[in-house]
Amino acid sequence: MTEEYDCIIVGAGIGGLLTGAALSRGLGLKTLILEKTGVLGGRSGVIEKEGFLVDNGLHVIRYCKKSPTVTIFKKLLGKKEKVELINLGDAKFFSGGEWYDYPLSAATIETTTFFNEEEREQFKRILGEEIIGAKVDELFDKSVKDWIDEMEKKYEIKPGPARIFLEALSKLILVSYGNLDKLSMGELIAGIQLGLKAVKTSCYPAGGWRPLIENLAKKIESNGEIRKNTKVDKVIVEDKKVVGAQIGDKTIKSKIVVVDIPAQEIFNVLDEELFSKDFVEKCKSLIPTAGISIDYGLKEKISELNGMILSSDPFTMSNFTSNIDPTIAPEGKQLYTIFQPTPVDVVSDKEKSDEVVENIEKLLEEMFPGFSEKVQWRRAVKRRMVDGAVPFITQHRNKRPSVKSDEIEGLYFTGDTYNGPGTGGEIAHASAELCIKTIMKDLNLAIIK
Repeated sequence: MTEEYDCIIVGAGIGGLLTGAALSRGLGLKTLILEKTGVLGGRSGVIEKEGFLVDNGLHVIRYCKKSPTVTIFKKLLGKKEKVELINLGDAKFFSGGEWYDYPLSAATIETTTFFNEEEREQFKRILGEEIIGAKVDELFDKSVKDWIDEMEKKYEIKPGPARIFLEALSKLILVSYGNLDKLSMGELIAGIQLGLKAVKTSCYPAGGWRPLIENLAKKIESNGEIRKNTKVDKVIVEDKKVVGAQIGDKTIKSKIVVVDIPAQEIFNVLDEELFSKDFVEKCKSLIPTAGISIDYGLKEKISELNGMILSSDPFTMSNFTSNIDPTIAPEGKQLYTIFQPTPVDVVSDKEKSDEVVENIEKLLEEMFPGFSEKVQWRRAVKRRMVDGAVPFITQHRNKRPSVKSDEIEGLYFTGDTYNGPGTGGEIAHASAELCIKTIMKDLNLAIIK
């Protein structure tokens, strides 16, 4: 007998899980998630190592209560659900061998010693006159470099801390190693504006990502099923309409299929001939964020810092995750993760990527003298895809593939390569929210209270 579901989701990354939880629990759709691996959460997954719960890279929830993650839990799961979040502490900046408060809030702009008084006043003017009230839609196709150059001329900013700060801020929000001449200023401004509204710019799920992922899985299974180690060979389309998914010689029927696969890889399960050349090119040409992350299990605590830590040269972002939530490390020990956005060609080259790792570890000795002596274990991971799409002017939110297919009825997408607003891993969460709301509108469904 042929199985049939209201909705099939191909892939159980964080976008697929968020979407599936809302469709199953919030909309009452009988939902099946098919995941080819044995792990839920995709790049948001968690491993356990010597008593430490280690994220798959550096993962926080941006914009905290204003995040799409919180919106989905509060408004789209059938009843108001609470996500327990832990606020990160103040950000710190290591530049030129010195530590500074990194000005991510109005308060730290006033107190940081990174700026002199003239630079502080210049940046406050830029924030008030150029950022807070800016119309982001007019800036999506403008590069960060062009905008910074204009600000330097308009406000007579001298080379030095102000530009270093703006460049580091761009790399942080847009998760990029550089390429300021290609990055979208509109995406940067949108991120800054949302951060100012949120007040708290970054949070971490209490207990780490594992309980959040398990919570989503339970909500899906309340009215559906998750099958791990189940590879979808093909999404079946007939007469421009989705009819189900094929696994080996078995067919599972559904009139709705949500594909939670990076756009660059969707034609592994979809027939390319069914789509326009423009759509195929848009998907295949997306450039992902790449980089190198190193996790360290430390034998003892070496720092009390509990916020985001940035460095200027090389640009890195890091945190002592166990200072944010002590439950993810054994008592008396510490978990630290550092990430350096890196060009994909460097990540793919062993000699060059090994050099990046070596330079990161030299930086750590400068930042935290004696760091290497405290290491219990380390895990260096070279990632060709960290986030699915760098927010370049050629692939900002208005130019990425839509969460709804214009060509195949019943076909939707979720994940961090689609047109949900935001940058970095936030795109997956925002695309999930957009996908859920699009399906609600198309099916004329309301959330079950």
